Amino acid sequence: MKPLLSVVVPVHNVEDYLGACLRSLAGQTSDAIEVVLVDDGSTDGSGRIAEEFAARDSRFRCVHQPNAGLSAARNTGVRHTTPGVPYLAFADSDDIVVHDAYERMLASLESTGSDLVTGNVWRLDERGRQQAWQYRWLTGSRPRTHITRDPRLLADRVAWNKVFRRSFWDRHAFAFPEGRLYEDTPVMIPAHHLAGSVDVLHEHVYYWRVREGSITRRRTDVKGVRDRIAACEQVSAFLAGRDAAQRRAYDTSCLRDDFVYFMEGLPRGGAAYRAAFLADAGAFLDRTGDGVLAGLPVELRVKWRLVRERRMDELLAVLAFERTNGAGTFAVAGLPGRRRAAYPGVDGAGGRLSRTDLPAVARLLDASWGADGKLRLRGYAYIRNLAAGAARHSLKAGMVRAAGGRRLRTVPVRTVRMPGATADSAQELHCYDHSGFEMVLDPHRLGSGSWLVGIVVAGHGTARRVAVRAVDAAAAHPLVHDLGEGRRAVLGYRDGRLRLTVSQLPALAEAHDGGSGSGSNEDSGGVVEVTGRLYGDARPTALLLTRDGAGARGAQGAAGAQDTAGVQRTAEAEWSCPVVCGDDGRVAVFSARIPLAELAAVPPAPRPAPREVEPESGARWRARLLMADGSRVPLAAAPDLPPPVLADAAGELVLDVSGQPFVDGAEWTPDGALRITGTGAGTGAGTGAGTGAGMGAGTGAGMGAGAAEAGTRTGAGTEAEPGTGDATTTHDALTLRHETLRETVAVPLERQAGRFTARLPGSLPEGRWDLYLGAAPVRLLASLATRLPTRRSEAEPALERRHGDRLTVHAGPALAPAERGAYRQRLLRTTHYEDRRTLPLRDAVLYAGGDSPRAVHTELVRRGTDTEHLYVTGTAPGRTAHIPPAALPVLDRSADWYEALARARRIVTDGHLPAWFERRPGQTVVQTWHGTPLGRFGTGLTGTLYADHHHLATLPQRSSQWSVLVSPSRFATPLLRGSLAYGGEVLEAGSPANDLLFSPDRDKTAERVRRGLGIPEGHRVVLYAPTYRDHLAHPPSALPAHSPCLYRWDPALDPHALARSLGDGHTVLVRRHPRVTGSVPEAPGVRDVSGHPDTAELLLIADVLVTDYAGLMFDFAHTGRPMLFHTYDLEHYRDTVRGFCLDFETRAPGPLLVTTDEVAQALRDTGALTARHSDAYESFRRDYCDLDDGGAAGRVADRLLADRG
Repeated sequence: MKPLLSVVVPVHNVEDYLGACLRSLAGQTSDAIEVVLVDDGSTDGSGRIAEEFAARDSRFRCVHQPNAGLSAARNTGVRHTTPGVPYLAFADSDDIVVHDAYERMLASLESTGSDLVTGNVWRLDERGRQQAWQYRWLTGSRPRTHITRDPRLLADRVAWNKVFRRSFWDRHAFAFPEGRLYEDTPVMIPAHHLAGSVDVLHEHVYYWRVREGSITRRRTDVKGVRDRIAACEQVSAFLAGRDAAQRRAYDTSCLRDDFVYFMEGLPRGGAAYRAAFLADAGAFLDRTGDGVLAGLPVELRVKWRLVRERRMDELLAVLAFERTNGAGTFAVAGLPGRRRAAYPGVDGAGGRLSRTDLPAVARLLDASWGADGKLRLRGYAYIRNLAAGAARHSLKAGMVRAAGGRRLRTVPVRTVRMPGATADSAQELHCYDHSGFEMVLDPHRLGSGSWLVGIVVAGHGTARRVAVRAVDAAAAHPLVHDLGEGRRAVLGYRDGRLRLTVSQLPALAEAHDGGSGSGSNEDSGGVVEVTGRLYGDARPTALLLTRDGAGARGAQGAAGAQDTAGVQRTAEAEWSCPVVCGDDGRVAVFSARIPLAELAAVPPAPRPAPREVEPESGARWRARLLMADGSRVPLAAAPDLPPPVLADAAGELVLDVSGQPFVDGAEWTPDGALRITGTGAGTGAGTGAGTGAGMGAGTGAGMGAGAAEAGTRTGAGTEAEPGTGDATTTHDALTLRHETLRETVAVPLERQAGRFTARLPGSLPEGRWDLYLGAAPVRLLASLATRLPTRRSEAEPALERRHGDRLTVHAGPALAPAERGAYRQRLLRTTHYEDRRTLPLRDAVLYAGGDSPRAVHTELVRRGTDTEHLYVTGTAPGRTAHIPPAALPVLDRSADWYEALARARRIVTDGHLPAWFERRPGQTVVQTWHGTPLGRFGTGLTGTLYADHHHLATLPQRSSQWSVLVSPSRFATPLLRGSLAYGGEVLEAGSPANDLLFSPDRDKTAERVRRGLGIPEGHRVVLYAPTYRDHLAHPPSALPAHSPCLYRWDPALDPHALARSLGDGHTVLVRRHPRVTGSVPEAPGVRDVSGHPDTAELLLIADVLVTDYAGLMFDFAHTGRPMLFHTYDLEHYRDTVRGFCLDFETRAPGPLLVTTDEVAQALRDTGALTARHSDAYESFRRDYCDLDDGGAAGRVADRLLADRG
């Protein structure tokens, strides 16, 4: 078949992702394509993967060239396409094309004759998919449009979500600019302008994989910022001769979007980066003048004026302020009508505030229906940056308006105190405690129709009217209430705005018999009879069932075939079941019989998606009524219907044949646990078809459930194929998975008579925890959904409803309400801490950190030192398993923590104290640091990509807080001094954390630890303990407040494959770095010991250590046991990321290995390895581990007690 479309794919060092990309192209529903792969000098296995794929599929061919960059590779690919192919597209080799994208895009171009078509984009990362922010405006398709008629297309600047008419491409001789980054914009914006017309598809066509380590994500790269600004200047010059208004709009968009990313990198960037940004961005502003700033929000106007005036220090001050308060927060100076924004440390750059610079915010927190049939709303509303610290500054009135109408109705509102609004605002300047509101809506008085809900808020001489919205997209779910006699009220959202819809139902499904046979969802051998009431003159003729996710095909039989139950089915999986209408003597009723088994047997249509995306349900069918006039209307359902026929989140009837878990009950037990009960725990919890439904386009994110189990990285770093799972797997536990950090907690299940019960923990670390049974998300019945959220107290987790009908456990901050949020933290810092500094010092030791502070504490307790021991914990009281028994827990950032910093006579820490901390006369601060460094850190990172130069600038001040720095070795002493910018006293004591390795009782301790971890007698213990990777840092938005930087767990070594390779007699212990989050699935021979409180105990029981560049190697060297180094990314880590403090390749006390197989092979013969590396091992211990002898904690304790104040 002659191809209709040529797809060019540049390939460079993407072996982890290339297979998925190529499979997405090979699986396109339009198979009339050719794919030109251009291997751009790959040094990994990418070229081999491309060649192998081309050998299997004749539509693919591979071209190799020396590395010349993305643009050159794309241009090479275009030259190698087949002449005469009418259409052209591009795809990046780490991304994924939606399975039917090209079919839809080609059909559009064939229909309209446009020169190019562009489509919507998913953003893809390890957490799943989210709507790409650049395309949030794309809510409807627009054929034959143009950028001059729709300026929002200025945001459409990438090549890979488009198909071009090849004659159009050639006519304008388009080519990507070679030798620089951000090559798409200089081609795509001109293409939009030169096109006769453009088709815009609102449905998604592309998965854009966002990797923090990818070259375009390096926001402090000098070449990156210069190339981006140069690309924008090139486009601006192109527009200069065409349309002045378009050029001005484009220039403004650069200041709103393109350059902001690089501006935000200024605090982290070094001097060269800052100079490059200021020069090039300043030149851009010099050319454009003030006109481009007029349409920007005030926070951008302020910053760009500082750039134009080359005021870097003040710009950095504004960015530092925003780091704490977020963009858009500022002080307001002046009287109404003459107000201006004010930033600390910045003079004369704010300018006048416009009306849009002081927007109102209104969020709904709770909604509930009362017994009187009225709707009660509770939330908060305020004008941003105008304080609502008193009721007189927050006057409110509720407003409702019929959709499409103009007339407003006022609704009384009661202002209530709501400190949570201040905490949620994530800023420290303004108090919004009196922004809370309570509003009551009476649907009987409003009458039928859709009613938009808003609020007017006034204060400080300013009033704003604003729509009420959900706290976030996941909370924007409907709330259904039946008013009686077929009238229903639904509180929901459209375009993000809250609306109440009151309507008359034609019918309501009220009951079903559960299916003949066993009556269980696990036995789908029967027929379910659904019965309900009819209202008015509605007389349906059929019940239509359509599979969710559309496109599924019928089971067997030709289209239009009829089975013995009278059910008509079509080839597109729409089933028509006869409806029997009648009269029970009082009201009109209906019934319909649904063939459960036949629906369960219908296979889902193939809908390929990345493994990070939770699979869509292939086992949920949506019901509609076919009316006598041929119209189709949704069938409403009673909220208490049990599976398999039940009400969905919107109150409409669905049939679920997956057997996935549904929770229908929740209650607090007398001992403080939260008990949930439900059905479906025995089946349907595998992966693949028949598991939980995906979140779909309307929910904002797929959680990627089961991705780690179904598609993992092998030891060679390549992608494994997803598994299909077992749809009838029985699981013994629910899994709670942290929404952003991916930590997991297992909760045992109890089963009885087809139901399950689980007791959720009464305390969890802060955040939202999604519930899964295997890979299937736990959902909730509509009858329970109306009673959520449920929380017994501020200190305990709450059950919440998210993403429609997902069940989530929300663990709030461990801090007391009076301590939460940036605003109250500022008060604690500036008032409480300062007040306590005026009081006498307490004879107390405050410990902050892990192994070494704990060892010093143990030594002081052993001596019987008469002092109070306080230990900082990041978890709430009651969650203090790692706190030594002789110490009192002090919750981080609590009022007690501030007081302890102000008054404790002695402080022992292994990390930085807050920048605002000031050591008092008589206070002793001992810095033990956290081990001997291998990778460069602190000032040693100056000028590198991953350095945070804002933090580096604070090091001299931070290190001046210390009385003494403890060095673990003479090798480490100059490194710690220089890298931490420390000029004070150094105590070369060794590492207190390592004293246990020299203890006379170490063998007894090792035996106790082995028993406690359940390691079988005689098993050889392999400890796998890698360090973190800088490019895997979680974004700040994913972290709890005041959290240090955390990193994602993504090991290149596969511990499960390693355990299988080693076989019986081995136990692999996995210890994630303390700042790495994620989960290690338990499996035979593999144990996750990341939560073990004492690292030295793990070193004590390990027979061999497998690590990469972790400083743990210096500690383990004291055991004399073998070490293996999994250095798969050695060159990258050495030359690009951090580099080393010593010649690691020469001095490593063990072999440097690349793959899991190599590590396994080495572990089979560690005796030979020990002999081969004995000299290197001994010289390593001699040169880098010279001070440890078991007495380090004693020496630190002597120094600590020497200062008596």
